[in-house]
Amino acid sequence: RCPLGCPYCSNPLMLDERKDELDTATWADVFRQAAALGILQIHISGGEPAARRDLVEITAVANAAGLYTNLITSGVGLDSKRLQALADAGLDHVQISIQDSTASSADKIAGYDGAFARKRALAGEVRTLGLPLTVNAVIHRANIDHVGDMVTLALEMGASRVEIAHAQYYGWALRNRAALMPH
Repeated sequence: RCPLGCPYCSNPLMLDERKDELDTATWADVFRQAAALGILQIHISGGEPAARRDLVEITAVANAAGLYTNLITSGVGLDSKRLQALADAGLDHVQISIQDSTASSADKIAGYDGAFARKRALAGEVRTLGLPLTVNAVIHRANIDHVGDMVTLALEMGASRVEIAHAQYYGWALRNRAALMPH
């Protein structure tokens, strides 16, 4: 699940229902087994992981298992209170995706009015808490000419790391490939 509607999303075309997701106890067991196997870090991703009601608990059990936790988020669905709770639960790092360098284009690509502003605000909260921030920019036809501006934006947001990734063509991105491929 994700509140955004990015046409390049690599998520499946048909998402599982909430009732079919793994519960917190199962994730705790998975994290303990992963740590026992020598896994050092996990990426809590989605869709949008903030759509899970138990995100703080999942983060806490990953931290308790000794895993470095990286939250990969759209930035929508998190506020300062919940981000603080995640930090208190042991969250180590946050990655926020951006769709473009201007609000109008980014919100249009995301299919969510106000997403750009929420991402910038969350980045500020991440930095206030002293958590490392990565900004990820997915590149495609609609924003490929703005890469430099997206890097500048990421630095303005306080990112210590910037990832630039071309859309991966599976899920929604495969279905929308003709509209996403650069000319």
